[in-house]
Amino acid sequence: MRAVALALAAGLLVAGAARAQDTSFSIRAPGPSDAERIVEKTLAHRYIVRHEEFNTRFFRDSVYDTTVVVLGSDASVASTVHGDVVVINGDLFLQPGAKIDGDAVAIGGGVYDSQQAHVGGQQLSIRDVHFDTVRTARGLELVYRPPAPPEDTIHVISLPGLFGLRLPQYDRVDGLSVPYGPRITLGQSRVEIDPELTYRSNLGAFDVSANVEATLGHGWTAAAVGGKGTFTNDRWIQTDLANSISTIGVGSDYRNWFRAARYEARVAHHWEWSEGDLQISGGGRTEDDWSVRGGGPWSLFNRNDTLHMQRPNPPVERGRLSSALAGVRGGWQHSKVDIAGGADVEVVLDAPSDERFTQTTFYARVAFPTFVSKLGTQSFVFHTHMVLTAGDTAPPQRFAYLGGSGTLPTFPILSRGGDQLVFLEGLYNFPIETLHVPFLGTPIVTVREMLAGTGVGSLGRFDSNIGVRLTLGIFSGEMFVNPDNGDHVFSLGLSIIR
Repeated sequence: MRAVALALAAGLLVAGAARAQDTSFSIRAPGPSDAERIVEKTLAHRYIVRHEEFNTRFFRDSVYDTTVVVLGSDASVASTVHGDVVVINGDLFLQPGAKIDGDAVAIGGGVYDSQQAHVGGQQLSIRDVHFDTVRTARGLELVYRPPAPPEDTIHVISLPGLFGLRLPQYDRVDGLSVPYGPRITLGQSRVEIDPELTYRSNLGAFDVSANVEATLGHGWTAAAVGGKGTFTNDRWIQTDLANSISTIGVGSDYRNWFRAARYEARVAHHWEWSEGDLQISGGGRTEDDWSVRGGGPWSLFNRNDTLHMQRPNPPVERGRLSSALAGVRGGWQHSKVDIAGGADVEVVLDAPSDERFTQTTFYARVAFPTFVSKLGTQSFVFHTHMVLTAGDTAPPQRFAYLGGSGTLPTFPILSRGGDQLVFLEGLYNFPIETLHVPFLGTPIVTVREMLAGTGVGSLGRFDSNIGVRLTLGIFSGEMFVNPDNGDHVFSLGLSIIR
């Protein structure tokens, strides 16, 4: 198990690395007008091309002084790009820290935004236009691929990820989770089916699940997901990757877990315009929940610590919980002001102890520049996450938790919880652009203040933490203090939280 965990840690840190090559390209058959306009605009200016077999990654604190073109693969961008980013025949994933002065465009794929990324121009997804990439003696040529005949019997089976192996995760309940499955596309890409078989090493279990997404046209989509798995309400605190690395390294799992057989279906409508987007959805969910014990997998440090790897997992109420669902989410960007957020509403119709309650989860992020000094452009970021419950007290599988890195660092990990939660965070960033460290980039000083409270039935007292963080490349150091009692904590790590 130790060897498996170490291999996972190494894989997580280097996942997506690929051979890169700088080259040029031309267009032989331009295709529809929108795609032709974008390609011709790109060719008319200075650019670089990345042509890789799988995912193309642009790492944080890398700077590109021209337009970047990615051919034939997905792209994950966390860099600064003084131009456009154009992905042809792939998806564009904007990562936290990405700064793109121009447009973010995906032809033959979609643009997937991040709340911590900035795009100066527009975000444009042209999903139904595809090109073939042909290598000639003069370089790479793009040839427009006309749509296939309108037949409903088109079946395409692909293997996403690494030959069908999806990105693994690691936590104190499941241990190593390894999902595998093909992707089935039906009827001109209007229906996608993702079946998965997930092995969970610490439980010794194989979980079967499936996700189905259908494009209905005119902005409407439908999705259904179902199967057995391990679930949490704390994914908002930090990313899957950050939590996996934290669990392997220091035994700190910033999530509480329960097991369930869950089935959910939603219908959504999506609007997009040059400066933002909006999505509304509605549906239903039913699940059968049961408790799961925490602790057991290997970790490099704190493997026997009851506050870390051996931290008890809160029990939940055994039984069925059925709900009606509604949601809204969206974002708006204008002149370096970035606003994103949403709300999910769950109206419970059936619960293990016959509870009747409505739970609303609200989240938002606002970022904008403040002052420009000799050191650099300063900025302010506000982030909030709220869970508010009306009616009966919710069962523990609907509790949310605070404590530890990402919420209140001076408190033990997820030591406070309930069906009511309010978390407010403000960050003031001071980049020291006059100082550049080779291979690491520009240091950033961040002043952080967090105010939060939780409770069962009603909110209890609010606590605060005040601190400062120094970020240099992927490395960061933080110092926090609780002004009420003087408790303080210092930490060093990787800047990949949330």
